[in-house]
Amino acid sequence: MRTVAPWQRMNFARSVGIFFVLVSVAWIGANYLILKDFFIGWPVIVGNLTVSIVGGTWWYITRHHARFSWDSDGFELQRGRTSPVTRRWDDISQVSLVHEGYGRFAVRLHTDNEEFVEIPASDLTLDASVLRFEVMQLVAARSLPEGLVGPREE
Repeated sequence: MRTVAPWQRMNFARSVGIFFVLVSVAWIGANYLILKDFFIGWPVIVGNLTVSIVGGTWWYITRHHARFSWDSDGFELQRGRTSPVTRRWDDISQVSLVHEGYGRFAVRLHTDNEEFVEIPASDLTLDASVLRFEVMQLVAARSLPEGLVGPREE
């Protein structure tokens, strides 16, 4: 089984940035309520940045980190610490490439009952087009009736 789980720098930076803004606004608000003054200096910025890195790392790991594993039978996709989505290639009826905006791509796997699973190819640092064609081959190979042979590899 092949597994891909790289550190997604943009999602990590977004998590740390959001925490930095929240911690800074909370510091300014608390400082104004208690001291009726705005005290911002290098120690405050370094402290806010430290808290933001710790909080952002926790948020990224629990919510955004993607892990994708697949083989010839099926796949498993997990985002953060949520329960993994596991499917067999037999359950997939269509494969499509989705542009999410800002240069991000995903491979969408459709089932027969109108549900779909999106594999975040850009987050996983995989070439979305290559992944789509690989998944299409896996789905086509699994959906052939018994006794028929798939396309020849030359």
